[in-house]
Amino acid sequence: MSPGGVIEAAIERRKTLVHYAPDPGDLSERFVARNVDVTFRELPPGGPGPFVTVREDDDFQGAVSVESLEVLLAPPHASAFDHDDVSPTYGALLELLDDTVFASLSRRQLLATTREFEDRAWRAGDGLLHVGFQTTEALEPQRALYRRLAAETDLDVHVHFTGDSVDLDDITVHEDSECAADYWFVAFDGPDDSQCALVAEQRDENDYEGAWTYDPDLVAGVLEDVTAGA
Repeated sequence: MSPGGVIEAAIERRKTLVHYAPDPGDLSERFVARNVDVTFRELPPGGPGPFVTVREDDDFQGAVSVESLEVLLAPPHASAFDHDDVSPTYGALLELLDDTVFASLSRRQLLATTREFEDRAWRAGDGLLHVGFQTTEALEPQRALYRRLAAETDLDVHVHFTGDSVDLDDITVHEDSECAADYWFVAFDGPDDSQCALVAEQRDENDYEGAWTYDPDLVAGVLEDVTAGA
């Protein structure tokens, strides 16, 4: 499966958010560019705080407060492997909205999700990690981070980009990667249930369409395709 195939598969698995609050606010508008349907249900005075339930094909997936959902819409800055910077709430939200297409993602949102998946690989300490940086310039600020990942774990780390050659100890480098030219991606195949992948296609300077998945088959498909196109 191509990286774009993850986005296509996610489009077919549209989710519904049911927003419970005293008034609708602008939540529906903020999700208009996402692959979700948002419906509103009014909460009576004195009821619980605003919250959202998530359904897929009428199956209940979970519930989360609107306050927590704001973390996903405006994610915190994330430093590598600093658990204080990416809260457990962010990872839980990603899993709750697994296979949801976000048609307008900023670099900040993508970076926070990338950090969550890098941290997942770091904690697993073993497995296969492929990351697409698109350009050498995008890779450069992450050089120390990926050297640490390769040196301090048993991960098999691969980086993909287009542009000039770089030398990274203990890391497999894929120059002029076909997939990296078009997509920002992170794909991790680790032990137990730690598989995950993020794929995003750039639409504008700071605007991406993207999706993430924890489905082992989809992750394996991404890894197969990026390896073939390396």
